Amino acid sequence: MSVGNAIVATDVGVVTRKRGRANFATAADHAAEKAIIAALAARDASIPVLAEESASRALQRAERLWVVDPIDGTLNFSRGIPFYAVVIAYVEDGRVRAAAVHSPRTRETFVASEGAGARRGRERIHVSATVRLSQALATASLGYRAMRGQQPKMPRLAAACAGMRDVGSAALGICYVADGRFDLFAHQFLWPWDIAAPSLIAREAGARVVSLKTGADARWDERQVVIGNPTLARAAFALLDR
Repeated sequence: MSVGNAIVATDVGVVTRKRGRANFATAADHAAEKAIIAALAARDASIPVLAEESASRALQRAERLWVVDPIDGTLNFSRGIPFYAVVIAYVEDGRVRAAAVHSPRTRETFVASEGAGARRGRERIHVSATVRLSQALATASLGYRAMRGQQPKMPRLAAACAGMRDVGSAALGICYVADGRFDLFAHQFLWPWDIAAPSLIAREAGARVVSLKTGADARWDERQVVIGNPTLARAAFALLDR
């Protein structure tokens, strides 16, 4: 992705502060978003763009739309940690039809289109075959919101698994599950631009994307999910639905 490769790694000045701890957008976020929107408009200006730094929530109900996170993992990016990504999905009739997640610093691009499988570069990818939580390496949000409260869910999942990591980019964490590096992903506070693209990549790699609210297949803009091969996803939901 040319936009991802053009992100200036030192352009980390905070431009926008948002609600919550360490929740902000840098100059690079805004510059990347403008470049992506311009590139998408040049292809078809009739399709609206739901983008993180200029989001209009009403667009979630549009018949067709692009869903964009210019830099997923801004805190990582701002600290020189290489795990961040440019994330783009195409949604039509409430379904993600195509997706791309590009990691500029690791030079990896994950792509999928509905019914055509998922790839990292030119290589087909697939979720792991791990079926026991006790043998699973999970990635999950371990931010302050996920850890507070009397019975936080993420520590419970961590205690049931072989290990847990927080990548700091939801999109990359999900792609790493799709690629079999992690076995399981869980998050309670996603935004549409976090989940839309990587959820399709995961599904096309053989994962189930389960709503933590209902236990059913998650919508494209679901905020609370667990993702893994069908057996692991089912086991994790059962554990967390208590």
